Amino acid sequence: MSNQRTEDGGRKTEEAVISCRDLRKTFTIGKEDVPVLRGVNLDVRRGERVAIVGVSGSGKSTLLHLLGGLDSASGGSVQILGQEVQKMNEAQRGELRNRALGFVYQFHHLLPEFTALENVAMPLFIRGMKNAEAKPRAAAMLEQVGLAQRIRHLPSELSGGERQRVAVARALVTEPACVLADEPTGNLDSGSAQSLFELIQQLNAKFSTSFIVVTHDMELAGRMQRCLRLVDGVLLNG
Repeated sequence: MSNQRTEDGGRKTEEAVISCRDLRKTFTIGKEDVPVLRGVNLDVRRGERVAIVGVSGSGKSTLLHLLGGLDSASGGSVQILGQEVQKMNEAQRGELRNRALGFVYQFHHLLPEFTALENVAMPLFIRGMKNAEAKPRAAAMLEQVGLAQRIRHLPSELSGGERQRVAVARALVTEPACVLADEPTGNLDSGSAQSLFELIQQLNAKFSTSFIVVTHDMELAGRMQRCLRLVDGVLLNG
């Protein structure tokens, strides 16, 4: 869905990278239906940094999974780069995720038997890219996140902050339109969290990649361009 707001003398803003309209999700627990999302509307434009905050259990991670095409909604619509996710089959959704999105989680989810370089290259291998092209691209992205000297280390040989930087590099190596991050600083000490804050800002500015960050960390939320609060299944400003 296009964002039709105008700015700078009437110039149209570019089409949203991710949009949702009246997005709803209800879980069935036993015989009871439990609504979690009750009609979420959101547009995120290219290069925008958006934080989503809310109390535990409010549905933040559920929303992120729906926006990323990782789960099916109970109602409403999600568009990624103008394509309606709910009209796609699983193979088509997977291809769109690999092409358009990157994901970062609270736990880095690196593959323990592979080096940092191989972990970052994995989304490119999934695309069918050969070693000769994938590994140089992965190495260049690891350099961007300050880990040029650690590319041959296994995850067990890296600090928590370094592992999360590898996860960010993996999310960005495909040059996605948007990165979806779920509590990316949740397991980091304050120093590592601060470094990750700065890294997100730098990479956002350099690559014009959008970031949607679910977080309990109000300092991180405050560094985003917009902060939205999920309350009673809907998104509110601030």
